[in-house]
Amino acid sequence: MANIKSAIKRAELNTAANVRNSEQKSAMRTSIKKFVAAPSEDTFKAASSAIDKAASKGLIHANKAARDKSRLAAKLG
Repeated sequence: MANIKSAIKRAELNTAANVRNSEQKSAMRTSIKKFVAAPSEDTFKAASSAIDKAASKGLIHANKAARDKSRLAAKLG
């Protein structure tokens, strides 16, 4: 455990950010799975939006976001 006040605060912030990032990444995966289970225009928009949000936050690489959206669009028809 850190002894320095700034290091303690940084550890707490890292923990909070980790939780926030995990939740958002999980939400992205869930929206993708919902689209795969029932492909429709609405689920595609939700999944595409979730992927864009994750990419803009740096949770996934921009190329992965493009690849995932391309695959979803191909499944849409």
